[in-house]
Amino acid sequence: MAPLKAPLLELVGTLRDPAVDEPTLTEVHATGTDYWSASAPLAVAAFPYNRCEVWRCSRCRRGFLQYTEFGGYYVDHRLREIDPDLIV
Repeated sequence: MAPLKAPLLELVGTLRDPAVDEPTLTEVHATGTDYWSASAPLAVAAFPYNRCEVWRCSRCRRGFLQYTEFGGYYVDHRLREIDPDLIV
């Protein structure tokens, strides 16, 4: 899967702090969630969100977070819609 890009998705910015060389790998979870669970908190200072780019749809204006997982033999672009009620 290719990373998100125009024309439907517009890059807004990043949650990565440019002053931090290696952002934390600490995760924040609600009971029974992992970081890609639909009900998991969006903890912007925690992994993986502290390494995400912020995108928005040019049609509906919804926001998304994209985290790119770099595995040993693959690159996986993961996308999660931003739910303001889950931001912690």
